[in-house]
Amino acid sequence: MKKLYLLIIWFVLAGALVSCDKEGNPNPLTTPAQDYLPTANGSTWSYGGIAPYTLSVTGETKVLNGKNYHELQWQQGLTAYNVYVTKEEDVYTAIGMVSGLGNLEVAILKENTPVGGTWEQTGSLNGIDYNMLLTIVEKAPTKTIGNKTYDNVVNVKIETSYSYAGLYSETKITTNYYFAKGVGIILTDFGANGQAPLLTYEVK
Repeated sequence: MKKLYLLIIWFVLAGALVSCDKEGNPNPLTTPAQDYLPTANGSTWSYGGIAPYTLSVTGETKVLNGKNYHELQWQQGLTAYNVYVTKEEDVYTAIGMVSGLGNLEVAILKENTPVGGTWEQTGSLNGIDYNMLLTIVEKAPTKTIGNKTYDNVVNVKIETSYSYAGLYSETKITTNYYFAKGVGIILTDFGANGQAPLLTYEVK
């Protein structure tokens, strides 16, 4: 079963979907400074931990799946690619930001969902079925990461399971994301695999 799990993850990472542009009436884009995922042009974030990387808002926008998205560049060493973020009412949707799901479009945060509230997303990536259960674990007035304390923090837990050809992986991938209002993602916790804490940032 462990071999099935590794095979599934390899397929997902090696053959991630590339979202296509679609015409329609996309949502109008806004860039409020107090968003949980700020998107003002020139904003940057630098992360450390198990796999240091940087995020930066390019100022470009793109219509994907009928929605207007802000473009951000993810960079780790010499490797760089674009990820996308949008907000509709209280829902933050991201493409390319959720570990293990490639360029899948994911409602990564629902700001007004109460603690304990959940939502699900299911689908298929290159013949591999996935199920995601997202839970608001905590809404904290403050949280300290390293030597920095952040205000208005929301913890979203994502549990992802996979199946292939009718066989189910025994292992769920659990990732916890911590969002601070006006800052963005301040910590990604991969459990036993380590963490990626925010080191420095500048929100324009």
